[in-house]
Amino acid sequence: MKKQLSTLSLAAVIVVVSTGHGASVYADETLTDRCSGDVVIKVPYADGPSLDDKDIVLARSESMCRLVEDSAFRGVCQKNAKKNSALTATIPYSSIKNSDRRFRWFCGKTAERSRCEEGTKQVRFLIGPDRLFRTQCLK
Repeated sequence: MKKQLSTLSLAAVIVVVSTGHGASVYADETLTDRCSGDVVIKVPYADGPSLDDKDIVLARSESMCRLVEDSAFRGVCQKNAKKNSALTATIPYSSIKNSDRRFRWFCGKTAERSRCEEGTKQVRFLIGPDRLFRTQCLK
């Protein structure tokens, strides 16, 4: 009986992967960084820390959460410091990367850069406990 259940589970996984359903559920690559403040993803890539209307905000502070909740900026708000925020909407990687495939993000006022592997088509982000900032790179 146990062997039959294992075979059935494996068959279900094969069907899901081969039909393409759930293909965006798992990241092809996950980048993990740390940031104790609000995170801003620059859209498009830019070196300046000022907020632009296309930027993505991952808010920890009340003031930035209000901006996200009032729809002034797209993004997510971490309401409980002990839990992960929701994932942001998936966006095209081409909208944030520079010619070196890096994207610019700010931890508060500190400029940072990260890079997904070659072939990445889309990305999404979340913040979580212990200063977690995570990027999911999807192909």
